[in-house]
Amino acid sequence: MKVGYWKMTPTVLFFSLLLIISPMAGVSAQENESEKNLPTTGFEDSDGEEWTSHEDELTFLEEVAEQSERMTYSEIGTSLENRPLHLVQVGDPEPPSDEQIADGNNMLVIGSQHGNEPAGQEMALQLLRDLAFTDDPKLVEQLNEATIMFIPTANPDGRAADIRGNANEVDINRDHLNLEEPEVQVIADVLEEFSPDIMVDAHERPSAAGDPDMEMQWVRNLNVDDPLRELNEEMVEDNLRPDVEEAGFSTGLYGDATETTLGLETVLSQMAGLRHGLGLLTESAGEQDPEYRVEVQMETLESTLEFYHERIEDITTVVDEAPDRKATDGETQNEPFYFDGADIREPDEADILNPHACGYMLHTSQAEDIDRHIDAFSLETEEVDEHGIFVTMGQSMMTVIPFLMDGQATYNEVSAMPLDDCEDPQVSASGLQTLVGQFDEDGEFEGDDASHDLDIHLEAVSHYENQEETEKVIEHMDGLHDLLNHQVDNELISDEAFEILSTFADDLLENYDEV
Repeated sequence: MKVGYWKMTPTVLFFSLLLIISPMAGVSAQENESEKNLPTTGFEDSDGEEWTSHEDELTFLEEVAEQSERMTYSEIGTSLENRPLHLVQVGDPEPPSDEQIADGNNMLVIGSQHGNEPAGQEMALQLLRDLAFTDDPKLVEQLNEATIMFIPTANPDGRAADIRGNANEVDINRDHLNLEEPEVQVIADVLEEFSPDIMVDAHERPSAAGDPDMEMQWVRNLNVDDPLRELNEEMVEDNLRPDVEEAGFSTGLYGDATETTLGLETVLSQMAGLRHGLGLLTESAGEQDPEYRVEVQMETLESTLEFYHERIEDITTVVDEAPDRKATDGETQNEPFYFDGADIREPDEADILNPHACGYMLHTSQAEDIDRHIDAFSLETEEVDEHGIFVTMGQSMMTVIPFLMDGQATYNEVSAMPLDDCEDPQVSASGLQTLVGQFDEDGEFEGDDASHDLDIHLEAVSHYENQEETEKVIEHMDGLHDLLNHQVDNELISDEAFEILSTFADDLLENYDEV
């Protein structure tokens, strides 16, 4: 019996092992086959020799959407040369509706604002694919609690031409306050609709060969909510940098105190904070190996996702409370407003409004000029007087109002009338005097005498206004009309400045007639 047993053992073992191993081998083969069948980018197909083209990106997005219910994408606008910009949404088991995403937790990743910085695009495409097909329990859980969104290529024309700017040769990452370029308007619409908890803006330093491999920056504008900025700094310094360095890459901070874009309100990473979300700027080294650059971008984003997952309650609390805190700051005027500076650079005294205005009076023509901005930032306005539109600083987006409307701001769209008393907002002689000074700075007068004459005249009106001498105010305002008419007839004042000052003067007189 023993002999027979040993003779049969190899056969028995062979079939037994075949039964045990074959199913596992089949699963492994299926997994390998599944991985082979996953969509790949043009960059991956070429082993990093060629960047993903616009056409390849479109094909890739379609393939991911077809194979994964977790991912959807839609065209949200077009570039100057009519290339589509896409918004990708990834969630589990599928992305919620836009309304649910806006009401819930979400994060936004934006690639290649600068067309000659392609690693951000490649990172975005690979990451959205990896999330769409992941089996990692932590990532699946995260996709169930938060939607991860992507605009893989924010500047498709610049990317196609391999240039920094768009087809207008404009650096679109200097336009997130003024919103002139179509690509930026699309991004602004997404930010306004979804209010992401975290916004990542992926860039490269084209001439950098490393040292470090990755530079990062958080929101550093001084008008950003303090608790939000502190959490943002913690994310970078205590989490992302250690994680990326542990993975074998060197890291640093983007920009020192002399960096002109540090805290600049027109760049996307800073606008994220002014819109009450955490912002992250990533900057890989553009002279390094392409695959290495994409890898360090991926590592940085994976760490960002991990921080988002682990600290989602803290992040949610901060971004939910920041708008109310800033609205209170605007209403009480207890905190200064800064036209320059950053958390590591003290602003000049001339760049600090302390106290800042309680609000601004727009002329109706000015309100029409910035209707795009009023909509894009959901600014609260109120019609007062026939030609006046009041914008209170007691609202959450007070973070951008002086940047847009104050004559002292560097990139202001209009020079509105700053108000010191907003209980009953009205045009005042002192407000008109301020406008004259702003218009003079804006070059709305020919020579020095025209603005000087108006300033002297309004100084007298303001005096009588403070003394509550109504008859003298009315008398001198009639004289102001005569002076303005003389100036416009002799081309000493621009038509726009004349229209604003003369109609505001009418409103002031009408208010006195009602007394």
